Amino acid sequence: MTMVPNGSGGWAFAEEGVPPEYVAKGATTVTQYQQLASQDLSDRQIAAQREIADQQQALNEKQFGAQQEQYAQQQRQVEEQAERQSQYDTGRAGALAEGNRSIENAFAQFSPEYFQGYARDYMAKAGDQIDYQKDQATKDLGFQLARQGISSSQAGVNQTGLIDETAGRAAAEQTALAQQQAAALQGNTAAAKQNLLNQVAASQSIGSPIAGSSVQDINNSLQTQRNAISGITSSAGDVTSSLKAVPTVNSLGSIFSGVLGGAGSLLGGVQSGQIQGHFGRGLAGTSPGGSSTTNRSFG
Repeated sequence: MTMVPNGSGGWAFAEEGVPPEYVAKGATTVTQYQQLASQDLSDRQIAAQREIADQQQALNEKQFGAQQEQYAQQQRQVEEQAERQSQYDTGRAGALAEGNRSIENAFAQFSPEYFQGYARDYMAKAGDQIDYQKDQATKDLGFQLARQGISSSQAGVNQTGLIDETAGRAAAEQTALAQQQAAALQGNTAAAKQNLLNQVAASQSIGSPIAGSSVQDINNSLQTQRNAISGITSSAGDVTSSLKAVPTVNSLGSIFSGVLGGAGSLLGGVQSGQIQGHFGRGLAGTSPGGSSTTNRSFG
């Protein structure tokens, strides 16, 4: 044992080789010194490891926080994009529906009653021609009967019936034509309407189906689509105006010429038969089937 500094300004007995700072810690032998030194080393290693672990923990927490923030930001971006997409889809659907309504409204006038009215208008014009010609044919027949003195004959009744029958047949033919023209107009109207609706639907292809990255981008895209649809719907008025056709009935020709021509031949035959009968009874003075004669005085 020797006297060594105890590290605190005093002296203490300790084996040679024990550092003063360990003497101050109570180590008086090298063995105690080694034990304390080993403990100090272990403590420093543990402290260092703890510091490293704390630093790693802090780094991990920082990285985790950054990841969480990044994830949250991504989620916000996804939600914002979803919101913009919903707004964009709603706007596109609204523009499409508005365009379709405009087309439907423009063509609303073409109801089933409209085409029925078109057919009636056609028949009114055709009927005027038929009625006019029928009146003329009836008058001509009356004149023929009166000239031949057989106004009340069965032949006249028969010919009048033929005139009525011919008028009915002509009316039936024109009714079929009226229905055909009305159906053709209805088909053309439906095709024109569908064509405009198809154009409105196709207008959505002008813009991307994916919403832009900002509200301004969305508004610009929707306005572009609305402008395209507006150009289509504004033409609907011209299209419907061109479809408002006025029924046109071509000249029906001489409907009753065949009846009147046949009537002339028939009435001529009737009159001839009457004349021959009168001749046989009057001029010959003898009944064609009898044997008596009529004596005449010439002096």
